[in-house]
Amino acid sequence: MKKSSRLTRSEDIRRVRSEGRSLAHPSLVVGFLPNQIEQNRFAVIAGRSVGGAVQRNLAKRRIRSVIQTLDDFLKQGFDIIIIARRSILDIEYQSLVEALQQLLDRAGLMKDKVS
Repeated sequence: MKKSSRLTRSEDIRRVRSEGRSLAHPSLVVGFLPNQIEQNRFAVIAGRSVGGAVQRNLAKRRIRSVIQTLDDFLKQGFDIIIIARRSILDIEYQSLVEALQQLLDRAGLMKDKVS
């Protein structure tokens, strides 16, 4: 994921969590809010409930990989946060792709269906 598409400021993340909408899956939570620029910015969060540092970093790497896979199919102009839940470590990669795609589709952020 490019640095220009990362949401890094804590006040921006707080704004998305407080003012934006969110959708949940057993392995993920997606929060989103329209921004004033013409590109999406992402924040990937894995708290201590996911596990130790190794497990948290693994969860974040997996989520970032899925984001790269789905990025071409997303509408632009949103700040999106993705929060990992403990069960993210137990599901297969393809299931993770489908879960995130389903959440983004329910949120209305997908342009087209991904095959």
